[in-house]
Amino acid sequence: MDSIITVNNISFFYKNLQALKDISFLVNPGDFIALMGVNGAGKSTLLNILHGTLSPCQGEVYFNDKYINRKNPYASIGFSAQRLVADWFLTARDNVFMGCILAGIPHRKAKTMTEDALNQVGLIDKADCQLDTLSGGQQQRIQIARSIVHKPQLYILDEPTTGLDAQYAENLFSFLEKERRRGKTIIVSSHDLYLLEKYCTKLIYLEKGKMNYFGALDEFLKKNTPVMRYYIYLKEDYRPNDNISASYFIRTHESGKSSNCIEIELKKDCSLSEALAEIAQKNDIQNIKNLAENGLRSFFTSGTEEQSRP
Repeated sequence: MDSIITVNNISFFYKNLQALKDISFLVNPGDFIALMGVNGAGKSTLLNILHGTLSPCQGEVYFNDKYINRKNPYASIGFSAQRLVADWFLTARDNVFMGCILAGIPHRKAKTMTEDALNQVGLIDKADCQLDTLSGGQQQRIQIARSIVHKPQLYILDEPTTGLDAQYAENLFSFLEKERRRGKTIIVSSHDLYLLEKYCTKLIYLEKGKMNYFGALDEFLKKNTPVMRYYIYLKEDYRPNDNISASYFIRTHESGKSSNCIEIELKKDCSLSEALAEIAQKNDIQNIKNLAENGLRSFFTSGTEEQSRP
């Protein structure tokens, strides 16, 4: 498979501070990549370089085999920066329309695409409002609309869920997943660990400007998260299944629990859904309780990582 982005040994400096050091990776069409790291790890710097708004001090970035620079970042890339980039005294519609114009889309087609994007973010009723009269969350949705309006091949989003309520954040990631299934590519940095784990297929993990991991997200979780334990509440007393796999352990009747509650402990090569499917062959499962923080949240609240994460 031909890569859509090639990053070759890029480094970046802010005066005497090295923000990125010797970063290299390939991005393929259809990748949904989470970019993660503690504050100051270099995430926003890397995203700005991938978009072309910053040029690396060393190394090169290629998009579809063409060198990325400040002159050509718009047509095939949708970029939503961490800080709001907008024209405050234009209406919401005109701000989104500007995204089409920057991408070189003809005016007549751009008008239709603008309406579609405003509908996508649920703000068609605010189309004629001046941007500075909208709430912070609405302004963020307009910025997202401006980045997706021209239906780019590559989406680069830096903290796109900031200011959004849970439902709009979910809607955004659901939209991005549909775009991924159409062969589009997404790179997103976000503190919403739940959505990253739910939708992303790959992970770039930065630490102090260096890339400590690039690869499949599920492989990262297997290597870096603790044992997963759950209480499983059943409708009736637990009935053992003689054909269960060896990928998890079952403990019955823990202290203070009734006989219709079992505890399971998953091995790293077993998913919760696999264990539940086997248990459900002879038991009616009523509820599940997580006994420990699992997944990305457990890694980023382990004490070795950023303490301010949600």
